Amino acid sequence: MDEILKKIDQIKSRTGVNYATAKDALDKCGGDVLDAIIYLENQYDPSERKASGQKHELWHGLQEIVQKGRETKIRVLKEGKQVAEVPAAAGVLGLVGALAVPGLAVIGAVGSVAALMNKYSLEIKNEENMSQQDEENDVDI
Repeated sequence: MDEILKKIDQIKSRTGVNYATAKDALDKCGGDVLDAIIYLENQYDPSERKASGQKHELWHGLQEIVQKGRETKIRVLKEGKQVAEVPAAAGVLGLVGALAVPGLAVIGAVGSVAALMNKYSLEIKNEENMSQQDEENDVDI
């Protein structure tokens, strides 16, 4: 079963088709990966394959960005002690919201000034170095 799944994964990665289509092509070609890839290439015109491949690349790119956003955290510190921690993705959404809605931008600016006056700082860390206290990654606001 593992060997069949590896073959299907190879076909998927090279052609951009889904699992069902890759399995069907593999079955029709007697389990030969190269024949299945050639079979699929003959089934679809080049523009469909290109669009399918681009969609596949875009989807995986988005998944990678979301995963990095989950792994990266924004910490709010006051005098070196952690006050809050949010995923970086939430911080990015807040920034986009502030840029999209002028009222939120004003609130953000007032909040930043208040934080600066009360000696708060931001620290951006990914999970790999979360336990280390790297001063070079600290950003004062």
